[in-house]
Amino acid sequence: MQTITAETIMDRSPLSFRPESGVIVALRQLLTASMSGAPVVDADNNLIGFLSEADCMRGALMGGYFSTIGELVRDRMTTEVESIGVNTNLVDVADKFLQQNRRVLPVVEVGKVVGLVQRRCVLEKLLDQIDNKCSG
Repeated sequence: MQTITAETIMDRSPLSFRPESGVIVALRQLLTASMSGAPVVDADNNLIGFLSEADCMRGALMGGYFSTIGELVRDRMTTEVESIGVNTNLVDVADKFLQQNRRVLPVVEVGKVVGLVQRRCVLEKLLDQIDNKCSG
């Protein structure tokens, strides 16, 4: 399992948002893509935040639906973002998911988002490893 890295299981064309995008548009994109969250990047694709379903829900509950309409992603995004590197091994990725209680982690190389790993993908890969060990 140590040879499997984030790079091998990441989505290389992940959904991402710009800080000036509207929250409602971003939420629709999250729901359409069946994603629980996505990174927020600047014009150079540097990771500057993360927008989750929970961030959007929190905003809607706190301020009401109508105050959310004009809000931008930058108004709701989390700026302290946990991420992983492309060479992070599968066990460390799984551990990060457990420690951070996240469903999605951005994969970053030199500050730039290069992919996204979903917790589900890690579970699928771990199950594959167990199946291979049992049948091998």
